Amino acid sequence: MAQTFTTSGGVDISYSESGPADGPVLVLLHALGGSEADWQPIRPAFEEAGYRVVGVTLRGHSPSAWPGDYSYQSMFADVVELLDARHLRRVALLGHSLGGMVAFRIAVDRPDLVARLIIEDVAPGDPTPPRELPERPAEELPLDWEMVVAMRPQIDAGALELRERLSQVSAPTLIVGGGETSTVPQAWLREAAARIPESELVTLGGGHYVHDQEPQKFTATVLDWLGRHPAELF
Repeated sequence: MAQTFTTSGGVDISYSESGPADGPVLVLLHALGGSEADWQPIRPAFEEAGYRVVGVTLRGHSPSAWPGDYSYQSMFADVVELLDARHLRRVALLGHSLGGMVAFRIAVDRPDLVARLIIEDVAPGDPTPPRELPERPAEELPLDWEMVVAMRPQIDAGALELRERLSQVSAPTLIVGGGETSTVPQAWLREAAARIPESELVTLGGGHYVHDQEPQKFTATVLDWLGRHPAELF
């Protein structure tokens, strides 16, 4: 069941917890345009493996608030506040796409919060030519369109400063790539893995949404990797 955490800035962030209360904590961060519900098809596999799973919906995505202020930094701050308030330390942090970029930032700036880092098909990369924003769809959306407008230029601008700091990631890291059909240059993933001191890159295919297209491979790969980095350590 979804719960609400209100940040110090008055922003309501929706999250849910499931699985054994005394299990090691796995925090899930979704992609742009999604929500914590995106993980629902594979979430039971982690719960059955003994993980206390915490799914977070980033600001600008329903059912979290739409405050009008959108950036990697504001999303990072929301998640950090939530983890601090819930006394969640040394978690396994899994982020996909936008959520993966937020997860990288948390691992760099708040290493006390992250014992294991798992990234799905994203990495800091070079700036890309600005893309024309499509017109807002006419139908009701489960997100704030202004969030898309604000985040698109930030995504296109790359994240060179964060890329340079990846060597500061102290948590063992797994990067899962979507392969040649992904919209994300896989060379960025290889470079990120080379910069992070203790990292492993696994390419599963399936494009950018690996956990959707290859759910069994994805969960098996993540659980196997976590099993080789024992839960009692975090």
